[in-house]
Amino acid sequence: MTRLVLGFVLLFVSLIILATATGMKSGASPRPGAALTRLVGLAIMLLGVLALSTSSFVVIDAGSVGVRHAFGKVDPAPLLPGVRFVTPWSEVERFSTREEQWPRSGEQAERIPALSSEQMGMNVDAAVRWQIDPQQAPRIYTEIGGHEQIESVVQNAIRNGVRDGMSAFSINQIANRNMIADRMKAEVDSALETQPRSGGPPFRIAEITAFFLRDLQPPEQVIQAINAKIAQEQQVETERHRVDVARLQAEQQRLLNQTLTPEALTKQYLEVLEGMKTSSNLVILVPTEGGVPMLNLGDLRKNLAK
Repeated sequence: MTRLVLGFVLLFVSLIILATATGMKSGASPRPGAALTRLVGLAIMLLGVLALSTSSFVVIDAGSVGVRHAFGKVDPAPLLPGVRFVTPWSEVERFSTREEQWPRSGEQAERIPALSSEQMGMNVDAAVRWQIDPQQAPRIYTEIGGHEQIESVVQNAIRNGVRDGMSAFSINQIANRNMIADRMKAEVDSALETQPRSGGPPFRIAEITAFFLRDLQPPEQVIQAINAKIAQEQQVETERHRVDVARLQAEQQRLLNQTLTPEALTKQYLEVLEGMKTSSNLVILVPTEGGVPMLNLGDLRKNLAK
């Protein structure tokens, strides 16, 4: 529309200049500069014609979609990337169809307050990637507005989805992060589907392409209670291990006492003496009631040889 108005203005100005140049040339005494004035008028006319001709064509860049509207009417057909012909009096709104991230890179993370199923306060840090469907761009523009309005709606849907998703889980289930994240994503998806005020079937404002549950913090008293419970469980496990070790040692001692009887010891001793026939060992122990004297057979043989 701007180029159309500019083109008509330029044509109007060029006609005035050309008329002035004609008057300057056709008088009884032609005034100097008539030829230059006519040249300027023709140049302005050429610019006006160029503005009028280009007002019918728009270029939609890759990764974006256009929505044509004029006099309060919105064209239901989106303008996809490329060179597109439009009526000269139309305006074209452009929307990005690339993935958007919330929060944006470099922005401070937002901790969303939420309540568990027991109404316990939680702080949730989530990140979301989303994008709009190019085919839905005309309806989105009609019902929502421009890109800033779309971002505001998406952010509100994320906050509501996180709160509604967290309310389905108890404080004891916060370790199931994947399950909680899936429920939150489903709630956000549901919040992004809207019913047009003017009637017609519902449509989706944006599509959630990825949902990240980055942090989930319960209240400080709950964290302390969880840590205390973990420490108590570890202590109980340590004591149970000690009891098991003591029981095992007692069982081993009992089996040893049952096995090492005097008869068994005497039998083993006799077996050792039997084996010394072919052994080079010259020292033996002889258990007696007075103790366990040690005999050196080497010295004994030397004494007997004398």
